[in-house]
Amino acid sequence: MTADFVTVLWKEWKEIAMERSAGSTGSYRPLILIAVFGILFPLRMGPERFFSAAGLLAPTFFSAIVITAVIADSFAGERERHTLETLLASRLSDRSILFGKIAACVAYGWLISISCIVAGAITVNVTNWHGQILMFHDAASWLLFLFGPPLLGGAIAAAGVLVSLHATTVRQAQQTLSIGFAVVFIGTIFGSSMLPKDWQAWFVRILVTWSQADLVLAAAGVLLVIDLALLAAGMARFQRARLVLD
Repeated sequence: MTADFVTVLWKEWKEIAMERSAGSTGSYRPLILIAVFGILFPLRMGPERFFSAAGLLAPTFFSAIVITAVIADSFAGERERHTLETLLASRLSDRSILFGKIAACVAYGWLISISCIVAGAITVNVTNWHGQILMFHDAASWLLFLFGPPLLGGAIAAAGVLVSLHATTVRQAQQTLSIGFAVVFIGTIFGSSMLPKDWQAWFVRILVTWSQADLVLAAAGVLLVIDLALLAAGMARFQRARLVLD
């Protein structure tokens, strides 16, 4: 399975890179995003805010947005290009195809996130140079840097694959994902306000009393459970015969 996984991973990575390099605007889009989130935003934030766990939240969520833009193409794009039947007829295992596509999208989003963070660190150091290199020092920042983008990106990619598996077109998959994430976001905001007062007080107490590192680890644990549940759902829905008939 390892060789098959690497094969699919490399295939998907090349397709993502080629898609980004195709066209007059696509090739510059990642550079524009890195310039905005890796240079302009850090300039406005300053070293205190940038080199903190809160400063890493924007690149973490940004990686999820980047993954949303490419994961819709995972199976719906194959269907549009009439290459899905060829892929499914290959000797590649089901899990290699599924995991390879997810891993490539997560790696792409994580790479963009790391690029933004590195560019931001360089920008903040250059504009605030006093003879000493500024860097993240607290445990929460490093935990968020290591686990935030891949775990959040994994949840987004796994959910995106579930949609893309049976979407007719890439646009349909993108629209479904956008609506779904909007519903989840709005539902979370309004749902939290409708919780019992005791639950709200308990949640606020956690935010106040727990350290930032503990909060990051707790969030990582929740995201890991969500990732595993979505991956299990993806494996259950990945049926070659049904995908060919769709």
